[in-house]
Amino acid sequence: MANDPHLNYLSSALRDWLAQPLADETDPDVLVLAGMLCTPPIIPYRLLRRMRRSVLPRPGTLGIEGVLCSAWFVESLATDGFVFAPDFVYGLRTRLRAGLVGRDLGADREGLRRLIDEETAELSPLLRLEERLCWAYGTVADFSPTVDKIFTDVVCTIVQENRPQALIWAAGAFARLPREVIVGSGAWVLAHLCGVAGLPRPTVDWPEDGVDEGLLRMALPLLPDALLGLHRDGETLEIGTITRRRRTAIAVPAVSPKLLTVEPEGRDAQVVDLSTGPVRLEVGRSAVSIQDMRGRTYRLAAFTGAVPPEESVMDEALAELDRRWRERAEMEATVTRSTGTGSGLIVSFTDFPGCTGFLPASRADVTPFTHRRLEKLVGSTIRVRVINLDRSLQRVVVERVRMRWSTGNLAVGDEFEGPVVSKVNFGIFVSFSAAAGFADDFKLHGLVHRTELSWTQTYDNAATYPVEIGDMVRVRVIEIDADRERVILSIKQTQADPWTRASQLYRVGDQITARITKAVPFGWFLEMVKGFDALLHISEAPEGSTFDAGTQLTVWVINVDHEQHRMSLTLRRPPW
Repeated sequence: MANDPHLNYLSSALRDWLAQPLADETDPDVLVLAGMLCTPPIIPYRLLRRMRRSVLPRPGTLGIEGVLCSAWFVESLATDGFVFAPDFVYGLRTRLRAGLVGRDLGADREGLRRLIDEETAELSPLLRLEERLCWAYGTVADFSPTVDKIFTDVVCTIVQENRPQALIWAAGAFARLPREVIVGSGAWVLAHLCGVAGLPRPTVDWPEDGVDEGLLRMALPLLPDALLGLHRDGETLEIGTITRRRRTAIAVPAVSPKLLTVEPEGRDAQVVDLSTGPVRLEVGRSAVSIQDMRGRTYRLAAFTGAVPPEESVMDEALAELDRRWRERAEMEATVTRSTGTGSGLIVSFTDFPGCTGFLPASRADVTPFTHRRLEKLVGSTIRVRVINLDRSLQRVVVERVRMRWSTGNLAVGDEFEGPVVSKVNFGIFVSFSAAAGFADDFKLHGLVHRTELSWTQTYDNAATYPVEIGDMVRVRVIEIDADRERVILSIKQTQADPWTRASQLYRVGDQITARITKAVPFGWFLEMVKGFDALLHISEAPEGSTFDAGTQLTVWVINVDHEQHRMSLTLRRPPW
């Protein structure tokens, strides 16, 4: 806002504190300005301008903006803002916290907060939440209630509103945020949800006062299960990883800690943690109830003989699996976890919940093979066939059975409407099962790369494209690669290209009056036709020119680049 008063938000003591050299940077004005811009993950140019006027109010500081934008610690520049390098921004944030919280140096925090809110309003809601987390870290002594509420709200949004795309932001935010703020119930649950989605995540310790029970019950249905084995010998109950001895399996949430409530009949209940190793409890031959964190209860009946009844059930299940092996019968199973060595996966049979099998990586039908692709199968339901079974060792080996990939009657150039099935940073996946003539459960998906989303807008992260999982979108088939089993789709090619109209209307030398749509450090973008802007570089305007968005300018076309779909403008009158 050009008419803002030049307010001074910082005390001289805080300014001196922020001006101290950091890493290889020694310019005190740059350091003060960068220190007050360190909370947003992306710094809009409008925020840079207002913050410079507010914390460096003396005349002659305009050039500091350019110095900062070209500084070594600026990692990337875009038309709408810039980003600091991770290590440097962490140093800025810890220094800000040391000044405001540790030393209690003076600053108009309400004024700064208002300024940042106003100039980051155009960032996405999730990026604004990330800024709030960093602000709390930098300015609040006990930031844990604030950050826990933000993380908890994100979990509620993901679960209650079915917005798994927010996990992509969460994985990125975990890498950008100060490590100190990734604590509490909300962060613990959110980190586990990222892990389920195959996204990078930090290790978040179980909070000292535990995880909020309501939040945990809300999120647990989205988390996969792991299998634990148990064995009773008439005196003790032993629970741990599945072995030949502990051969009766129970499913528990695949989280850490793995808490179980064990209650022998006639005795007090005990809460045990299985994440640190096996446990052994004295239970005798009485009935036992075992409840997991989901609230599921497994009941083991009392017994008098040598073999507990659950192991008799296991023997019957193994006999049935042996029969299906010999008949090469297919069956349904759930992938519960990967092996520690990455050699394969452990599956639990739907028809025999207490039995598990080993699915070798070579038989998992994952191409091209990577351990990350293998991990993505965890939690999914697949079709398998037994290929080896040793009843004495209780060892079952299976292979995955999957329909051969096909595009049916789909051809390059076809257009159809299909549901969005997932969103990732490099694109969105759309189901083409119905368009190819197959049932929806065939789960055939094509990729709309982020460069094929829009003619008029660039998406560095396709997850920000305004569609939700399940929305119907119109796409065109632009490539079918049968060897790599992939279909490439386009949304923008179902729409008219604004460049086509602009290139037909304008030639080099044409004079035009157009409106500025965006001001950037290197110039201004002007709307030539709806959806297409041309660049007026700062070098093509009189020195010292300043124009705001919305200003009408009379310009001349000096270059039309048909290959790159770009057009350049000038304020200089011809001839050139």
